[in-house]
Amino acid sequence: MRGVFLPLILTIFVQAQLGTLSAALANGGSNGLVREGDFATPPLAPSINPSRKKSEGSATGADIKPLQGNIVSVDLTKTVIPNYQELPPVSGKAHSERVDPLVFRAWLAKAHPQFLTGGVSESSPVVEVAGQWDKADKTLSKLDIPYRHVKAREISSELLGSCKVLIINCAGDLKREKLQSIRDFVSQGGYLLTTDWALDHMLTQTFPGYVSWNKGINSKDIYDAEYLAPDPILANNTVSSAFWKLDQASHTVRILKPGSVKVLVASRQLAAEDPDHVGALALIFPFGRGYVLHMVGHFDNNAKIAIGNFLPDPVPSLGISLRQAIATNFIVAGLEGKRLPY
Repeated sequence: MRGVFLPLILTIFVQAQLGTLSAALANGGSNGLVREGDFATPPLAPSINPSRKKSEGSATGADIKPLQGNIVSVDLTKTVIPNYQELPPVSGKAHSERVDPLVFRAWLAKAHPQFLTGGVSESSPVVEVAGQWDKADKTLSKLDIPYRHVKAREISSELLGSCKVLIINCAGDLKREKLQSIRDFVSQGGYLLTTDWALDHMLTQTFPGYVSWNKGINSKDIYDAEYLAPDPILANNTVSSAFWKLDQASHTVRILKPGSVKVLVASRQLAAEDPDHVGALALIFPFGRGYVLHMVGHFDNNAKIAIGNFLPDPVPSLGISLRQAIATNFIVAGLEGKRLPY
């Protein structure tokens, strides 16, 4: 999808980042709250587990070591996770399938039978911000979850005052003055879902010192995924192992604050390409009374075939993809005000 525009985008992005960094250094320190013109500059990113050497050769080979990289898991071994399936690691190739919206709704009904859906709504507590590459509204519509679709310029404290879940689609290009409202929203108990390039375009600036882009990108479309820290809320009706679709030049994540940031899902194949050898695909951290869930990849189907309902990485026993299931569980948790064990 990004193949045509990627070189130009990266050139513009690097120039913009140099300007932003210079301005941030000139502004000096911060009192811990990000205000307009007072963005805290995150510390230099430490190397995660620098003693581990990058594996050579095929990422699916026997030389791949167990996932490491300062990943902090949650001990939930004695907790029953509804509809959670332990599966062996995936192998071979993922098969794209046409997945009808009814399959999405059936998954939601099984995971959350108490959850009432109702389509697009101008007053919905789910606010989805239009993105250039990810289209979360497509998945929300398939799930029949009410949502409000807005432009980035419409983000305001007033808009977020009645919002419970905010979704920032890739690429996450937001103007600086919008970021404080988002930070306050999460601090006051909001649930924020961000995808892919939103990591470097807004998440790092809004919550400095938690995560950053380590300049790594993926080399292929489909990766193995292992659920490292399943919990009864986000892992509801999911699986321990699956395929995970990425877009071109997805941004790999550096964990700056491992005591707070929990890697939920990671990939051994992506870890072989990740400069920090972590291969994080989904991560979460609490902030104030709220939470931030970031996914490497998208929430929409993200199929190469733009028409129809093709899904590149469906889990056979779920019908939908693991990435979509985790994100949906997070959205429902936000709507119902469920506290997460992180």
